[in-house]
Amino acid sequence: MTRRFTILFVFLFIFTGCTTITEDVETPDEISSEDPELLFQAGQFENAANGFIALAKETTATQQTFYSLRASAALARAGKIGEAKQWLAQTYTDSLDSFTNTIYNLSLAHIAIAERHPGDVQDLLADPIDPSTSALYIAEFYNLRAEAYTLSGNRLETARQLVEREKYLSDPQGILANQQDIWSALATMSERALHQLRSAPPPDTLSGWMELVKTAKVHQLSPARLKEQIFLWQEKYPNHPVSEDILQALSERKQEDVAYPDRLAIMLPLSGKFAKAGEALRDGFMAAYFTLRPNSSQSIRIYDVGGTEDVSSVYEQAVDEGAQFIVGPLTKAAVGHISEMDELPVPILALNYSLDDESARGNFYQFGLSPEEEARQVAERTWLDGHVNAAVLAPIGPWGERIYQAFKERWELMGGKIVERQTYEPTKTDFSIPIRMLLNIDDSQRRYRRMATTLKRDIKFTSRRRQDIDFVFVAAYPRQARQIRPQLKFYHASDVPVYATSHVYTGILNQERDRDMDGLLFGDMPWVLSESTAHRGIRSEIDSQISDSGNALQRLYALGIDAFNIIGALNTLRNYPYERFDGETGSLSLDEKLRVRRQLTWVKFRSGRPVSLDQGNL
Repeated sequence: MTRRFTILFVFLFIFTGCTTITEDVETPDEISSEDPELLFQAGQFENAANGFIALAKETTATQQTFYSLRASAALARAGKIGEAKQWLAQTYTDSLDSFTNTIYNLSLAHIAIAERHPGDVQDLLADPIDPSTSALYIAEFYNLRAEAYTLSGNRLETARQLVEREKYLSDPQGILANQQDIWSALATMSERALHQLRSAPPPDTLSGWMELVKTAKVHQLSPARLKEQIFLWQEKYPNHPVSEDILQALSERKQEDVAYPDRLAIMLPLSGKFAKAGEALRDGFMAAYFTLRPNSSQSIRIYDVGGTEDVSSVYEQAVDEGAQFIVGPLTKAAVGHISEMDELPVPILALNYSLDDESARGNFYQFGLSPEEEARQVAERTWLDGHVNAAVLAPIGPWGERIYQAFKERWELMGGKIVERQTYEPTKTDFSIPIRMLLNIDDSQRRYRRMATTLKRDIKFTSRRRQDIDFVFVAAYPRQARQIRPQLKFYHASDVPVYATSHVYTGILNQERDRDMDGLLFGDMPWVLSESTAHRGIRSEIDSQISDSGNALQRLYALGIDAFNIIGALNTLRNYPYERFDGETGSLSLDEKLRVRRQLTWVKFRSGRPVSLDQGNL
């Protein structure tokens, strides 16, 4: 069964096909579809827990301990943490033999993963596992360590643990799935990191993986060159365990799969209220075209759709005039009209997301800078950081409501709680009232006044904030964020993590003004963070030629660059879901609905400067 790393639902792994099992468990030839160990490996954790519990009730004391521990692990993976802890607590664990002690630690580690405590997993599984232990549980040991490093954001160590895990797998499909997970972990790292963090020469297996992924990134749009480099890589790593399926998929990529069409069309609002946004996108698109120059005979026709939302007729006009690929439109309403068309004979990459959440249409790709998507990534990041109770501060108005609802939906889906929400008037500079209400400062002061009145004397008093908040999610632009962060500190929340979307940062380094936001965490795109990270894009090549619109609306300018560059990668991303494209707007992938998803770079303000949090952004 194929497994995938996913940031949502805390990277729940599905174990596959190990052949050696303990003496207390049936061998694979004897395993039935109802065997709890097999169900556990297949990700059917609740059914596995029920099976282990049934076995625990009908076996001897020694076996009962083993099955109770496995039931605890399965319950933890099923999200029933309380029940998992109960089974663990009622299991006799004194004087455990070496093997059962290993199973006990694995159960504790499963609970720690479910509670998002990666440090606990690393402590529990710090010592090397006894090599005489069954391969099934050694593979599980390394898988848990991989999950812990994933939760910690250390992609390199995730890959290292999966490399070790593979030594204890024998099923071909399980090995291929494990290798795709290694690829997924390394593919999110930058080319620079993949090069600099290789710590061992050939034939080291992990270094081989790192070099292979880097090679695929560098030559993603040049299949002939990629094939040459794969051949050279194989000479350096002749005995590397990489699956032939993966190498064949890389070597068999064809130029036509990544070819840029000869005739492109771009539909943008170059007049009306969205004209500035349209200009920035157009300028970024053309900058990428003149930088890459994939085809000397290529032509680009630009259509101004600023005067209409129903752009279906413009799409048809572009097709009639020979367009082989169309980019745009920009507004959500216009994208909605495209999504409602009966036929799309020519592929189109919309620069926003439609409200229609139906299944994919063959020629309809979507790619945008959705604030709602950023809010969902804040929810995912804070969940992985181990938080549960959120407080939200958002501006009054449609924008703040959209961000709040997107965050709330994703946060509660994952099991988080919103313990308080307050809104603020964005035109003001003093946000003390909503912040005091968010932190329950006024309740603290009221209790003080009641006590002072009752005792009829002065009392030494320091107001206190509520203690049930793990973090604060702030939806704000730079002017508001520079006021909100210091006021949160003033009202005794200096130790509470504060997360935000990219909107808090102007994109222009200004340490003096942004120092007030020190400690605030947010996700943004590599293009904007190029001064704070070592992103190797095209900015250094074209910086002096960036248009006024591109400097004023630099995130849209970067979207325009990626809208052009990703055209050649769409087939690859569609055919190989574990692949990513390193863009100016983020690490890009394509989901099953043909929507381009951006993985943001997470940073934290230190001394007024955004500093990268994640390894892999060297």
